[in-house]
Amino acid sequence: MAARVQRSDVRPISASRAVLGEGPVWDERLQRLYWVDIERGELHGCDANGAGETVAALGERLCCIALRRDAPGFIAGLGRSIARLELDPLVVTPLAVFDALPECVRCNDGKCDAWGNFWVGTYNMAGDAATGWLYRYRPGTPLTPAAGPFICTNGPAFSPDGGTLYCVDSYGRRIDRYGVAADGSLRDQAVFARFDGAGCGFPDGLSCDAEGCVWVAEWGGSRVSRLSAAGERLETIEVPAAQPTSCAFGGAALQRLFITSAAQGIAASADPAGLAGAVFAVDLAVPGLPAARCAG
Repeated sequence: MAARVQRSDVRPISASRAVLGEGPVWDERLQRLYWVDIERGELHGCDANGAGETVAALGERLCCIALRRDAPGFIAGLGRSIARLELDPLVVTPLAVFDALPECVRCNDGKCDAWGNFWVGTYNMAGDAATGWLYRYRPGTPLTPAAGPFICTNGPAFSPDGGTLYCVDSYGRRIDRYGVAADGSLRDQAVFARFDGAGCGFPDGLSCDAEGCVWVAEWGGSRVSRLSAAGERLETIEVPAAQPTSCAFGGAALQRLFITSAAQGIAASADPAGLAGAVFAVDLAVPGLPAARCAG
């Protein structure tokens, strides 16, 4: 197992503190980082150093975002629907609804693949039944359940060649791996990594780097870990917050790893530095990849 490394350059960059920060994505065209606070229904943005932070409030849960390929703005998973978001001014355009979700289930994490499909997971907030799925969405087509069921679906992330999808079963404490085709069909499910060892947190959001390794945030573990394409733990970096939630590469050279976190359920006495819910940054030797964009 890789040694746990405490690095002095893991630093908070956001002025805000999220209740449930998630879904970081770097827009290389605008050189800005965006992320969401799910429970407050807020979309935040800043530059690579945290300057110029902005916030747009939707008035409902905002669970994940992905960039659009041919237009400004985002495709987003709201509480129980998919929508298009535009900024300045804020415009929310509904695209699809999860018709059959139980009341306790909402959208969770999401990303796009290289073909422009938007993948969004769902989460049973009661934590008592595996009623969450990973869905595939392409504008103009129905929402399609593709992997599951899980209590809490996280990720996904895609390998550099786009041929492998990584999907997180957070309550099951594992990451699954699938082969993925251009039409979005999945095949050859296998367990990629388990998180049941000493010191492990619950696997949460994740991102692939240019070498095909997987970086994953560990909720409750105060760390992010780098796994090889074979699922071997190569590196673990401490984060000065108990509940890191996701990570994404950005910055001018895509060598800065941005890490979101959550303050949900953490007492002030357990967070003396006031860092729960912050966005952190750390510079790495191996870069990431530009975020894939939605075809709509």
